[in-house]
Amino acid sequence: MAALEKRHSRESFTKKLTRICQRLDVHPIRSITHKHIYREFTCEIEITSIWVVGSYARGAMTCGDLDLVIGLQNKGVVPSTRSWAKAFFGSPSLVRYYPGNPSENASGVAFPEAILIWSGPGCDWKAAIDAIKPDIHAGRAARETDAIPLRDEQLRTYDDEYHEAVDMQCDGLWEWEFVEIGKQMLAPIPTEVGAEDEAYFKRCAPMMGRKSQELIPAIIKLMREQEPSGSWSSADSYRSKFRCGSSEIHLGRPAIPIDFFDYSPWVRQLILIPHSSARGPNGAWIIRRGPKHSDLQALEGKHAYYLMNSGQPNTIIYCDRSQYWPPAAIELLETHEEAQDLAAQFADEDDLEEPEIGKAEGPDLLALIGLVDIVEIGGEQLAMTYSGSSYLEKERITFEDLVAALPSA
Repeated sequence: MAALEKRHSRESFTKKLTRICQRLDVHPIRSITHKHIYREFTCEIEITSIWVVGSYARGAMTCGDLDLVIGLQNKGVVPSTRSWAKAFFGSPSLVRYYPGNPSENASGVAFPEAILIWSGPGCDWKAAIDAIKPDIHAGRAARETDAIPLRDEQLRTYDDEYHEAVDMQCDGLWEWEFVEIGKQMLAPIPTEVGAEDEAYFKRCAPMMGRKSQELIPAIIKLMREQEPSGSWSSADSYRSKFRCGSSEIHLGRPAIPIDFFDYSPWVRQLILIPHSSARGPNGAWIIRRGPKHSDLQALEGKHAYYLMNSGQPNTIIYCDRSQYWPPAAIELLETHEEAQDLAAQFADEDDLEEPEIGKAEGPDLLALIGLVDIVEIGGEQLAMTYSGSSYLEKERITFEDLVAALPSA
């Protein structure tokens, strides 16, 4: 993550820190009125100390942000950190505030490098700032969570999910890659006649936020690579969650759903794309099951043959006027001979070129079955989605039951 994060000169943060200390000299105590659970409260807050921590405290010549630990006392219900920080300091960009002290604070991390800058009106904070000597060798401290390609501020996390995701990767339950989204990815796409993805987002765009709309060209380009056979649908009225083939895409400031694959067994990969920012990193975090995940282990030794047209899986769309999204199905076969016979039947019936035959094994089966709502194996139709269940008028199949139905080597 650190390599793609934009960094700024030390001098720019010195100016911000100076302005913060100047404001505190004038108003170290403020009464802040705010709403909490539909009620209005007034809280008196006194800031007693400020420590600078992180790369700035170590003398780095460039920094991603200015990290400050804030000692404070309060009387009343405390507003959010964002609210009281704005009241005291305005809205300087790239400044983060952690109430507490260097050992215990809102970041959850101890800062042994912390340097006390402000300790009350009249303190010599200018000398404290000047005492931090620039060091060309100092930089951003390595963290366990650097394995995650996005900053925690770009994600909506609860409790300890940011660290849990790292543990999932270390334990082999998750694996991921990061695709950077730059100017070229965000550039408009030359219009293609009949392009399903362009038509889909043309319908969706008016219901999406401005920052999400800006990502549309990048999303289309990315998914043409990731899901060349995928069809588009939405999970939340076209605003921030989309499904394309066997991938689910979350935009904006997405959460990290640690148990995502438990309740989304037919999704091959989860793609988190935060809104673009000046600081970055800007890109798509593509999360998949890792080699130790129970789903992938269950698929070991499983395979299926299927028919293809022009290199793409041959799916069947069922016409059902009662459903807005008609279900799609695919027939999976145990042997190459069965696939050959079925291909010959199609060619004879439609007087067309005989379909190609594909084979999916192990984890690749997720990319195949994620394309459809219904899977047919051995003459039995199995519903995997609500759309498939509604069409077949039967319960959705579990992941375990589908694995059991798939052919084994």
